Amino acid sequence: MNRDTLRELAVFALLLAFGVLGRWAQPTWNFTPVMAVTALGGYYFRQNIAAILLPMGILAVSDVLLPTHDNWAVLISVHVMMVIPLLLGRLARNTEGWKSAMCWGICGVVPATAFFVVTNFAVWAFKSTYEHSLAGLAACYAAGVPFYKAMLAGDLFYLTVLLACLVIARAASPQPLLAVLEGRPSKI
Repeated sequence: MNRDTLRELAVFALLLAFGVLGRWAQPTWNFTPVMAVTALGGYYFRQNIAAILLPMGILAVSDVLLPTHDNWAVLISVHVMMVIPLLLGRLARNTEGWKSAMCWGICGVVPATAFFVVTNFAVWAFKSTYEHSLAGLAACYAAGVPFYKAMLAGDLFYLTVLLACLVIARAASPQPLLAVLEGRPSKI
């Protein structure tokens, strides 16, 4: 196995574990690293399949211990919303300077907002919890505001943490990490 593949597998495993544990340990419902991890995966991985499997793996594994969505339409809307941070991460990968910073700024706000709009609509449309009227739709969105606030805060927090880790990792010499990953003693 070559170094690049080994490094990508290690990063994939770390991001997957971080995403799953972050969902399981969320201090407030929806304050999770899933969107940030998905955006970073979209940015980091060369191959689309790894970037796509990352959020799907996080959701699949973490859903084992979390309450179920109890509705296929809502479940599908949650999974489809992972496309937005993935695409924003891919976009950031192909930009530099202020355009890249703008991409990351958008990534901090747009996924949570789109998630709020789409998944609350799905809850209203496909679950019998809310009356199928404009008043019911408004009530559904109003009930979702605390979750939106928590998700937005989580996205901004975790995106900042992960981007800081990426900057630190790039600044550090890759040789000691590669030596550890390959089972060789480090010279440092």
